[in-house]
Amino acid sequence: MKVLITGATGKLGPQVVHELLARDVEVSALVRDAERARRILGERPMLVVGSFADTATVADALGEVDALCLLTPHGPDMAKTQNALIDLAAQSGTRVVKVSGTSSGIGPAGPDACRQHYDTEQHLAGSGVPWAVVRPNGYMQTLVVGMAATVRERGVVVNPLGGAGIAVVDCADVGAATAEVLCDRRHDGRHHVLTGPAAPTYAQMADDIGRVLGRAVAVVDVTPEQAGEAARAKGLSAWEAGHLAEMLHLFGTGAAEAVVADLPALIGRPPRTVADFVTDHRELFTS
Repeated sequence: MKVLITGATGKLGPQVVHELLARDVEVSALVRDAERARRILGERPMLVVGSFADTATVADALGEVDALCLLTPHGPDMAKTQNALIDLAAQSGTRVVKVSGTSSGIGPAGPDACRQHYDTEQHLAGSGVPWAVVRPNGYMQTLVVGMAATVRERGVVVNPLGGAGIAVVDCADVGAATAEVLCDRRHDGRHHVLTGPAAPTYAQMADDIGRVLGRAVAVVDVTPEQAGEAARAKGLSAWEAGHLAEMLHLFGTGAAEAVVADLPALIGRPPRTVADFVTDHRELFTS
């Protein structure tokens, strides 16, 4: 089996590549920077150097594979980019597995990124190619790692969700589940909702971090807007900062608290907990 993956060098892409290689799947990765990609992905994947706009390059690569793992960065043109890639896959008849977003937000009235995911999911369903969708919840690599600096520097977790919980999920588990969906056609035609094993509040996650580190971690409440502005001050674009604030508003309603059994059914084991993640990445919270 051969798979082409886009977005291979981000938070999730390397996990998908690792899991596919462990299954002896031939992996091609569309990348802009081959040297950086080699550092992240190693020597085994075949690199296709180009951008999403390089139509001929992408079309040629799709003609050589059985499936496309469709994963692109968030941004105001995400749906336009992904829909164009689906159209190229339809020309070659290539199966598409799309990595989407938080399931509870995906719809015509969701936050902008979720509306775009909805648009692309609809486009994919009407494309005529075999398809499947994975919908991961908020990543630990984003939300929990985002707590690390304030834990290191001030011993606090900044909480933009009030008392709401969120079923955060480890990208390692999402990568394993995505690889399973890519490798088994029995999962086609489904939306697979991927969550962690529980929906802790930020206060509960602070307790988890504190237990792993062996010291108390306090909680400081902020608004989603304040969190977005802080992220923008650290270099995020206006769109990305607004996206963060929109998603935090959604999470603050409790919309991402549901724990779904799709992930353990796909990977054959329980998803990793926040405590597991902090234990494995302790240096982020202490260095």
